[in-house]
Order: sequence, then C-alpha cells, then structure tokens
Amino acid sequence: MPRIDKLPPYLFSAIDAARDRAIAQGVDVVDLGVGDPDRPTPESLVDVAAASVRTPSNHRYPAGRGDSQLRRAIAGFMRRRHGVDVDPDHEVLVLLGSKEGIAHLPLSLVEEGDNVLVPDIGYPVYTQSAILAGAEPRPFRLSADRAFLPDLDELRALADDRTRLCWLNYPNNPTGAEAGEGLYGPLATLARERGLVLANDAAYLEVSLDQHRPVSLLEAVDHKKNRVVEFHSLSKMFNMTGWRVGFAVGHPDLIAGLARVKESIDSGAFTAVQQVATFALGRGADQLLAEVMEPYPERRRIMVDALKKAGITVFPTQATFYVWARCPEGESSLDFCARVLQQHGVVVTPGTGFGTGGEGWFRISLTAADERIQAAAERLGSL
Repeated sequence: MPRIDKLPPYLFSAIDAARDRAIAQGVDVVDLGVGDPDRPTPESLVDVAAASVRTPSNHRYPAGRGDSQLRRAIAGFMRRRHGVDVDPDHEVLVLLGSKEGIAHLPLSLVEEGDNVLVPDIGYPVYTQSAILAGAEPRPFRLSADRAFLPDLDELRALADDRTRLCWLNYPNNPTGAEAGEGLYGPLATLARERGLVLANDAAYLEVSLDQHRPVSLLEAVDHKKNRVVEFHSLSKMFNMTGWRVGFAVGHPDLIAGLARVKESIDSGAFTAVQQVATFALGRGADQLLAEVMEPYPERRRIMVDALKKAGITVFPTQATFYVWARCPEGESSLDFCARVLQQHGVVVTPGTGFGTGGEGWFRISLTAADERIQAAAERLGSL
C-alpha cells in the first residue's frame, strides 16, 4: 500500500466544507475553527518587507540554512527570551514555517519499520509525517486527569529498540496545557536511556496571556548534551501565518540532519521574509509580542464566561489562543460541533480532530475580530 493511502482524512477539510455549506445557505457564520490570527502583521514588519522586496539582490536564491543575520537574531532572541545559548552556525536552522520542519524531521531519523511516539491528543502532522517517512506512529495518551501531560510509565512501555523519536507540543494545541522542568527533565532521562530524540513543537511558546512565560524545552534540558530539538514559528508570534517562516534550535547533529533533508526538498525562505524575521526577533521583539497578544486575554474572558454560563467546563490555561472545553454529557464531539454550527452558526473544532483522546472535548479559536468573538459568545451562552 502506498504510504499516502495510510494517511487519515484531514478533518479540517471537512469542517471547512460544512462551514461553506452553511454560508451558502445564508447563515451568518462565526468561524472559530482555524487558529489563524485575524489582526494584520505589525506595520513595522510590513515596512521592512516593502523595502526588502524592492532590493533586487533579495530576488535570488536564498541561503538554504537561513541567512546568517537571521540565525544570529534567533540566537539572540533565545538568549534574551529564554536564557538559552545556541550556536547560530550549528544549532539553528531557518524553516518555511515550523510545520515544514516538523514534517521533515522524521525523514532525517527513521528507517522503514521504526516507530515514532506521538501525542493523542495532538497536531495531526506528527502522525502524518511518521507515516510518510515509513515509520509506525505510536500514540500516547494525554488526558484531563493528568492535566494533558504524558505518563512516563506509558512512554516507557511504548518505546522499544526501534523507537527513534518522541513528539511533544507544549504549550499544547489544542488544550493549552503547559510543561515545565518537572516533566522535561524526566523525559530527557528517558530519551537518553532509550536512545531516542525528544522534539518539542513550540509554535505557541510565545502565545500567552497577561505576559505569562511558558518554559522552553531547551531551558530545562541542555541541548548540547541531549538529543533534543525545538520548533518555533513566527506565524502566531507576529501574525505572520501567510509569510511561512520559522526555525529549529537544538542539538547540532539533529539540526545538521534536518538541514540535509531540506537541501533536497526546498531552497530556503525568501530572503525578504528572512529580513523581516531578523527585524521581528531583534531587540524590539518583546514589545511587538506584547502588542500582538494584547487582545487575547479579554477575548478569552468573554468566551469562558459565556461557556460557564451555559454550564460547560473549560480547561484552565494561560497559554495559546484556544479555549479547550468539554462537550455536554452524552454528546459526541462531532455531533456537538455539528449542532453548534447548525443551530447557532458558530464553527468550533471537535476534539477528535486531534486524536481519539479528544473525544468529548471541543476547541474554540480566539482568532476572530472582537465583535465576532462577542457575537459567538452570546450564541454559545445560550447552549
């Protein structure tokens, strides 16, 4: 069977189709499904882009591993923001968005018949990339009774001598759960014992409420001595989802392997976009991040208050721009989300889109205009 035939259906395509049908029927739909920021990229970044695009030399092939100035800016950002020292020449790789690096990492690590530990609940690309690389995805459970953190005993039982990689995603999409040194340290010990790579998808590391600072994997685990790697994205940090730029930082051997895969598949991010990223991650990054994150605490308060009014339980978190909530008792995730769209004109994502462990839960994205968040909250408050 071709590997592509092993891929599960991509649920978000079905959600988009249901939304489009409702709109075609004249429904005023509030789409809180996809986590795509509604506010524009900061004007200062657009100004840098405009000047960079007009520079003819930027129209040539870019540096495949990333422009040296951007790699230095990434190293500076990691030092100032997270207290982590990374070598810009050997421990940093610029990506076409973090999704690209996440999808390609298994290609640099696995052989046919190997296996990869993936979180259930989790971003579907962890499973899909393992399948496309010829590996078996082995899901481990994230449950509410453990605050959506992995059980080390389960991981030990799942890992064997063909396990090459374990995926983490903290702060977590869709739950908003966070991990810290109390989890990362023991996980790193387990990874060393079993000879596997520990990878954290940190796309939401900077998406936090009220200036709260989640912990980077590299803060807790020495990436120079441990085979760990972390993936970062400018998409959510600076409202740049369409620009496609991110980066990987971690153990030099892992960065080198991922770079070898990249050089066979793409030619690097557009130099003008890399120059925008260099500016964004510079000394003004904290102020830019504060401006981008400014609307989310109030949007979350409005939505959580409405859900509680409706008697719906919400998982408490200060991270990500999602609300993770329980479906009413006795109603499946798919049925509940279909009813919310049909009866209230609001798109929310069924938890099963992130794995079987998401059954009984749903995700709300706060990436809609304030007035649309308010409208959706009023509708959901009457559930």
